[in-house]
Amino acid sequence: MNFIKIKLGGNFEDEFQKAVHEVFHLVSPVFRYYESVWRPSIDVYESVEEVIILADLAGLNKEELHIELDHRKIKIAGVRKAVADLKDSRYRLAEIPRGYFERIIVLPEAVDADSAVASYADGVLMIRINKLAANKTRCIQIKTEE
Repeated sequence: MNFIKIKLGGNFEDEFQKAVHEVFHLVSPVFRYYESVWRPSIDVYESVEEVIILADLAGLNKEELHIELDHRKIKIAGVRKAVADLKDSRYRLAEIPRGYFERIIVLPEAVDADSAVASYADGVLMIRINKLAANKTRCIQIKTEE
């Protein structure tokens, strides 16, 4: 006999949902329901002049994405919502992860954050960022104190 643990306290609705999903998993071991933090796949490419980042974000609207960038790292975050319920149907297999995600990637080179350009098509986010010139020299003015 299998027992289901229901822990009272915290958020009852969340605990109840977990218990229901555990029952479904006992009935059909193939059933898994994802509503948790997930990590989308990301590729980072580097050319002589730029760093290119690709993120596999199928099922998200670009309005649901948040991108932060400084000269050494980039943060990509968002939320993938569940597909609208289909009437008169139930899960038999659920493998598509849903919920909040956040990825922070350390970039291979220092970049010019102001040069970043992002595009989103066919579920793939592409971010292109120019590298900072490593051998770029700059003149520094010397101020005199008066």
